[in-house]
Amino acid sequence: MIRIQSGRLKGCSLPLPDPEKVRPTSSKVRSAVLNMLQNDLSGAVFWDLFAGSGAVGLEAFSRGAGQVLFLEKDPGLVRTLSSWIGKEIPDESSRLNPVCGDFPILFESARPLPDIIFADPPYGYSGWRALLNALHENDILKHNFIMVFEYHRKDSLPWESLPHWGCRILSHHTYGESGVSLLLPSL
Repeated sequence: MIRIQSGRLKGCSLPLPDPEKVRPTSSKVRSAVLNMLQNDLSGAVFWDLFAGSGAVGLEAFSRGAGQVLFLEKDPGLVRTLSSWIGKEIPDESSRLNPVCGDFPILFESARPLPDIIFADPPYGYSGWRALLNALHENDILKHNFIMVFEYHRKDSLPWESLPHWGCRILSHHTYGESGVSLLLPSL
């Protein structure tokens, strides 16, 4: 069982997805990331990429994000999340948007632009360059944003290319096997 840890949805339980398909962000990492973002959440447009269970986006919403877009390519996970939202918090469903698909297509039409982007692909993910290229090519990184990456601490990310995409690293953190990096627009 995954529980929302704080905010107005505190204590709500989410269905635990099949561990063969999803590695949910641990409660420790979720709490740490959202504590770092707390001052920026109020009313923010939050994109939860590789959403899985939706726990990170729902935690952000619980803490004050104004809108959350959940992007997940597994239709079963999207149905489960949509069903949970409709059953548990139906009055909020217009502000919570689970979308089934992959990022290049979504980024072409997704609006409003995000204030905060959280990306937590599977460990060993090799598509970081493609993800950042898609964000850049669709002008998503041309405004003020905060981007958070969660990855296996031994994964190789394209840090050297961040200036090309208009990003800079604010901080890196390690929580067990997870690495978390916060990125901002280049100055």
